[in-house]
Amino acid sequence: MKKITVLNKNIGDRSLLITIFSFLLFGLIMIANATAIHSNTLYDDPYRFVLLQAGWIALGLVGFFIFYRLDYRHLEKVSFVLFVVNLGLLAFLALVSFLPCTSGFGFAPCVNGANRWLYLNPAPFPKLPFLGVAGFQPSEMAKLTLIMYLSVQLSKRLKNGEDPFWAYFITSLLVAGLIILEPNMSTAVMVFAIGTVIFFASGASLKKLYMLVPPALVSIAGFILLSPYRRTRLFTLLGLGNSSTTDLTMGYHIKQILIALGSGGIFGVGFGQSRQKYQYLPEVASDSIFAIIGEEFGFIGTTLVIIAFSYLIYKGFSIAKRTEDPVGKLMAVGITAWIALQFFVNVGAMAQIIPLTGVPLPLISYGGSSMVFTLMALGILANISKSHNKEH
Repeated sequence: MKKITVLNKNIGDRSLLITIFSFLLFGLIMIANATAIHSNTLYDDPYRFVLLQAGWIALGLVGFFIFYRLDYRHLEKVSFVLFVVNLGLLAFLALVSFLPCTSGFGFAPCVNGANRWLYLNPAPFPKLPFLGVAGFQPSEMAKLTLIMYLSVQLSKRLKNGEDPFWAYFITSLLVAGLIILEPNMSTAVMVFAIGTVIFFASGASLKKLYMLVPPALVSIAGFILLSPYRRTRLFTLLGLGNSSTTDLTMGYHIKQILIALGSGGIFGVGFGQSRQKYQYLPEVASDSIFAIIGEEFGFIGTTLVIIAFSYLIYKGFSIAKRTEDPVGKLMAVGITAWIALQFFVNVGAMAQIIPLTGVPLPLISYGGSSMVFTLMALGILANISKSHNKEH
């Protein structure tokens, strides 16, 4: 009983927890601010988006505290089961993606030409109050299950004196391959990158990894150039071609982002004073929320957001560095890499460093799947930090 009391009093890294909850609060405020007009136009309710986001945060916090309270070492026993279940869901979506988009398959609908969602109550099942149809993206779940599974498997193989390269490569490639069939290339590349960071941090020999770089770059270039919509996104970013070879919708989106960021100047136009949120900027609550932050808070505001994310990433890698348990170390690295990569991709797309993609800003953008699984992962990270404090 004494040991349990000590565990309950140990809350881990307070600054990590404060940073996470500060992001959630700031994100909720920005969603309420940015979506009122859009929400009122779509649903005749200016608060629908912010109420849904509050619900996703509440659900995510339940997962956060479950993983925060449960010793992360117990995850070794269930990592394989969770990974296989997630793999089955991804395989199901991959198979459905070969059906015509107009087939109207209820549990895995084709939305904007892609099968990325699993619906839990499609028609003719009754809709849920307020929410309507409930669903989630297994590709978001894949980031979490891959981190858990790879951390356990790579640690186990290194402990036994085995080369973990093929376990990393085959597992990451399988998950990324299923996701790209949805199709969802940005998430597929991110998932494979997360697996690569975990392998890099494992301490295994990197010779085979270096040999993987050239074919990986060629494959990515091939997927981009051989796909019409990916190719036009790249041409739009580079300003190449004419209206027939560039994505006019994407070009409009990028122009509105640049108008928002440019209008903000140094200090911004002021909280709540954004003009771009008045039906000009697409995806104002999800992918483009950083542009609204830039418009209302200016260069100073976006810099503070970047500094805050940099601090969160620093804390994550610091926890990994201090953790002696190999599984905990790799999990901390993988979770932190997930946050860092997703942050870079979102901000990089807003700043026109990379082509525009549908990757949300962690903990701030509107979205259920991303929010829930990100908070679960951060619960594990906080748990690892807490376990380290307990042991020292």
